[in-house]
Amino acid sequence: MVLVLLWQPAITIAELKRQQNIIAVLVDDSRSMAISEDGLTRQAQAVKALQSGVLDNLNHSFQTRLYRVDDAPVRIDSLKDLRPNASSTRIGDSLKQFSEETSDLPIGAVVLLSDGDDNSGGISADAISALRARRIPVHTVGFGRERAAHDVELDDAVVAPRALAESRLAARITFHQRGYAGAKLNLTVRDASSAQGKLLASRAVNLGPDGNLQTETLMFDIGGAGAKTLQIAAALLPGEENTANNVLTRVVNVASEPRRVLYMEGEPRWEYKFIRQAEEDDRMVQIVSIDRTTENKIYRQGIADPKELAEGFPTRPEDLFVYQGLIIGSVEAGYFTPGQQELIRQFVDRRGGGLLLLGGQFALADGAWNTSNLVDLLPTILPTQAGTFHREADPKNGTTHTTAELAPAGMDSIITRLVDDPAANAAKWKKLPYLMDYEDPGTPKPGASVLANMITPEGRKLPLLITENFGRGRTSIMATGGSWRWQMSSPLGDTAHDLFWQQLLRWVVSDTPGHVAASVPSQMLLDTGAVTITADVRDPQFNPAADAKVEAHVLGPSGVSALVEMTPVPDSPGQFQAAWSAPKSGSYLTEVTAQRTDPKTGTVKELGRDVLSFQRMDGVAENFHTEQNRELLEHLASQTGGRYWKPADLGNLAASIPFSEAGMTTRETKDLWNLPLILLVLLAVRFAEWWLRRKWGIV
Repeated sequence: MVLVLLWQPAITIAELKRQQNIIAVLVDDSRSMAISEDGLTRQAQAVKALQSGVLDNLNHSFQTRLYRVDDAPVRIDSLKDLRPNASSTRIGDSLKQFSEETSDLPIGAVVLLSDGDDNSGGISADAISALRARRIPVHTVGFGRERAAHDVELDDAVVAPRALAESRLAARITFHQRGYAGAKLNLTVRDASSAQGKLLASRAVNLGPDGNLQTETLMFDIGGAGAKTLQIAAALLPGEENTANNVLTRVVNVASEPRRVLYMEGEPRWEYKFIRQAEEDDRMVQIVSIDRTTENKIYRQGIADPKELAEGFPTRPEDLFVYQGLIIGSVEAGYFTPGQQELIRQFVDRRGGGLLLLGGQFALADGAWNTSNLVDLLPTILPTQAGTFHREADPKNGTTHTTAELAPAGMDSIITRLVDDPAANAAKWKKLPYLMDYEDPGTPKPGASVLANMITPEGRKLPLLITENFGRGRTSIMATGGSWRWQMSSPLGDTAHDLFWQQLLRWVVSDTPGHVAASVPSQMLLDTGAVTITADVRDPQFNPAADAKVEAHVLGPSGVSALVEMTPVPDSPGQFQAAWSAPKSGSYLTEVTAQRTDPKTGTVKELGRDVLSFQRMDGVAENFHTEQNRELLEHLASQTGGRYWKPADLGNLAASIPFSEAGMTTRETKDLWNLPLILLVLLAVRFAEWWLRRKWGIV
């Protein structure tokens, strides 16, 4: 210690100059700050805290400026100018804008009073960087309860943004609750675009532990074509503190154009017949089939004209790409030429089509697909040996047989939902008649999903239905050619077989894009009109059309109309984007068209068009996540060199603010060797030595 003192240690302290720096006091002015707790609104509590000496203490040493904050910072003259009625809060965007607008001012620190209810998804790295570049510390003061006592809140509802008419869809609803563990909650899905808000689905669920995220899936029929607005709701429970966070809205674009599936079968068999029968009642999916009746003879069904498929399986992209889905049954890989195999790959990867392979004596590994050029296209790693296809023995002689059951991933899948209730659906699968045959599909790849399994007579559990995304499309395997027994051996009127195949084939074709595929990041714009429209444009062979002219024609409420030119996305051939802002609340319909000029003739030809819809809703975002987001406020403070404060501790705020490197500062070097603390430490050490010697009996 003596050596340390002889070295004369010192510390350099940066301190804000008195009355030469500005302390910005930002008060959250959004609607969530109007929530009352303990007899006062959150904003009233913030004002009371500032008026209880905090502002006076700050004014004693600094210049202070007041701002109200919602979507942007706005300077105010007095706390009386605060009105907690803004429809949204964007703390990060507001702080970044504040930093830019005050770049020529000596800002010593920012004091933010808020509940942390940010509607932009959190504080962006850009906002943090802008503050850190100027070394501005943000001191955050949190208001509001961190946990509600009694509340049910919907966190999200995932619904496919596109569907075919008369399709069955799934709404995956995520929610949490506090104060109602063990109670029952009724979830509903309604068609808000219909006159009476038609009820599409309803189910009562048991609530889990307080605070835990819970997910439930509701199945429903979407109905006819058009833009549908769905209202997903949780019924109100007695004593809920916030009743505005029990409803979410989603938009679904329902198409009416039928989809066509090419079904190539290598031998006459029952599965072929019953798949075609299952689709006869589905006007949205049309099967065009080729059945190889002999080695050199084919039988065509469902063709649109006599020339269609007259030469057998297509050999050119323009002939195969007119279909949205492809089924390959009991056909060996060698039946297809190398060019046709590559065409199948491009059908999935480039065209974005859906591919379904069935089990059979000439299928999968028994059809040498494991040595073809398409092995990476399949959702499984096929067995290396042949002999994987097995026919069932007659169960009348007492032998066991192959049955099906749902896999965990199939519990919430729309493909495998035969009955609405999840438990009843799982039981229904176990009661399905046995399969007439099965084939070992191999090991599912890491990105694949096993929706159903089969139990063989030997007791082995093998994947039955496996799906996977590949490129722009989808691939799947149904490892049997004997599901027809689900129809033949079921009671009269049982629709399980037909429903399964209709749902499976709709999955195969429903997401197959056209030459123009338009999208938006979110179809619900909450308290903001900003939207980015993206389009993937392809030429007649579905190659990226980088030289296309793409426009978006937007129609909205009260006569809103806009023609927006879309520009190419750098380094993404065929991708086009446009930023636009919806000026009013309501529903918007957007038609994206793509054209290209023929360089030889100068003729302008349309490549394609697509339609999408989105909706702007104001006054909604502030209804959700109304508890104090202390984690966000603490993160903001720690990342900028500030501190998180509770309102009761604000008496010490003014004393902490001066020690900052932002604004105009003075630097002072203070010696440490002659501090009174050092003397006290020396005395304590000397006393401790004397006490130990006395204890040990040596003094």
